[in-house]
This record gives sequence, structure tokens and C-alpha cells, in this order.
Amino acid sequence: MGGIWGARQYFVDALAEIAGFKAGVVLTEIELYELLHDQEIAEILDPDGPGGGRIHSSSFEEAVVTLLYRLGNTPSDSNVSITIEMFHKYRNSEKKKIYDDLMDGYIRFAKSEHAKPEDGLIDPSPLMMELFELHGIDGATMTLEFIEGLGRDMHRSAWGSVRNVEWRDTVELSGLFKSAGLETQHTKFFDQRYVDYLSQNFDEIDKMHWRKFEGFTAEFFDREGFRVSLGPGSNDGGVDLRVYPIDASPDRPPMILVQCKRQKAKIDKTLVKSVYADVLNEKAGSGLIVTTSVLSPGAEATRTARNYPLEAADRATLRTWIDRLRS
Repeated sequence: MGGIWGARQYFVDALAEIAGFKAGVVLTEIELYELLHDQEIAEILDPDGPGGGRIHSSSFEEAVVTLLYRLGNTPSDSNVSITIEMFHKYRNSEKKKIYDDLMDGYIRFAKSEHAKPEDGLIDPSPLMMELFELHGIDGATMTLEFIEGLGRDMHRSAWGSVRNVEWRDTVELSGLFKSAGLETQHTKFFDQRYVDYLSQNFDEIDKMHWRKFEGFTAEFFDREGFRVSLGPGSNDGGVDLRVYPIDASPDRPPMILVQCKRQKAKIDKTLVKSVYADVLNEKAGSGLIVTTSVLSPGAEATRTARNYPLEAADRATLRTWIDRLRS
């Protein structure tokens, strides 16, 4: 494909539509420009730029892959196809023959009736069985790798209508930072698309709305298999979440009382003492401070010296939580 000419608004609309359809995220013109500021298309997207221009189709494709990657929607910003990727992976290995047979088998499969079903749902089982019969589990495993790669390639294609998730709605990226709302049709307390975005833009966690931060913490415990009671967000008496075993009786004290602190300053010993007092008051099993920062030396000394049943999920811990929750 050759070059694409267009006004700035044409490219803005095209990329915004792809982000909305593929990733389920609504982006402003400024957000688009910031996400793609180092790409060739940035000059066209620049609000102070020439107002349009020409870009090669391959550069537009790279911009789409990069955009989806920076939204956390794809695991890599490489635009290399799965066939090329696997060729370089296996060309000098003992599995080269399996790769060659897989490519030959895929060409036959693509021409068969199995690849052209009336309902549009392609069943790759015949290809999988062919490679399994030829090469056993290694053949089936490589076929699965190839099938997953094809799905990835079709999803991140700038020209295709395939997507990994059939989003039922869209969310505004700005809502992560400006809105206290926790309503979501995807997951329970904190939208999956925000999780995925933070997985690629972790430092943005400092800017997220404090209520969203509480929702994120609740989402983590919910998916870990606990029953979570999320407080009202204000006038909560210092307790943001109460965490229970999934089968706990209604009159049982909380297993964990959680206080969420999205802040840059270190947690001081005053908060440690306050959370401990809440644990005693509610007869909870333990307390947890979830923070984008860390405990101060004084807070850590107070917690350990007095043997408080209190832990801290600090910035490093939050990184691991996001990795566990991402798509």
C-alpha cells in the first residue's frame, strides 16, 4: 500500500475510532498526540502543526500498533507478523521442520472449507490435529502459538474489523483521572481498560482519581477471591474497604481493614496508629495500608516495634497487582 494523504482531522478521527473499537477507550485529540508524540504521524497530529499531510501506510500501521500498545491493549509494540516472528525463532533450531510443515499446512487450511464457515467462526482443529499427527505435542504447541499470533495480528491491524474483546461500551481515558465514578460493564469495581492502561503507564497511578484508587484496590481483592465491602468514599471513618473470606457469615468481623492513600509523601506513623486503632475497634484480623508511596522509617519502626497486625502494600506491590490484573 502507498501513501495516505489527509487533513489532520482525518487522521485524528481514524485513530480515535480504532482506539474506541479495538481498545474500548475514548481519546481526545491531545491524548492521541501525547500517546504518539514520538511517531512519524506526530507532526500531522500536532495541534500546532501543518494541519495535515502525507504518511506511508506502513507508518500509519505502526502508529496503530504503538497506540494500542501504549493503551495496554496489546503486549508488544512490534509490528512484525507472526509468520516472520516464528521464522526467525525457529529457522536455526531443531524445530525448523515443524515450522515448515505448519506453514504448508496453514496454506492448505486457508484454502479449505474449514476456513470459510457460514457462521464466520473458524475452527482451527483440523490444522492442530494435522500437526499433532506429524510431530506430536510439539506440533500442536507450535500450531497454538501460530493461531494466537494470527489473532494478535488481526486485532492490531489498522485495516481489519477483528478485535480481542467485544466491548459493550467505551470509557474516556480522562475518566481515570477526573471521575469518581466506579460504574463499569467490564469487571466489578475498576474497569479493565484502566488496568491495562496503567500496566503500560504505571506512573500515571499518581494522577488517578482517589476514588478510582479505592476501586482498583477493591478490584484486586475481589479477583483474589475475597468478599469486599467498599466504603462510600467520604465520611467512612477512616476505613475504605473491609475484606472478608468469600464464605464469611454476615456478623463476622472483617478479615482485613484497608486504608487507601494515593499520595507522594511517605506514610507517617500517625496513620499507622490510626489504622491499628480501627483494627482493634472492629476486632478485625489485620489492617492494610495501600499506598502509591511507602511507609516512612518512623512508621515502619512503630509498626514493627509494637508488633501491630498491620501491613503495607506500597508502590512496588501495586506494580505486581496491576500485572496480575491486566488482560
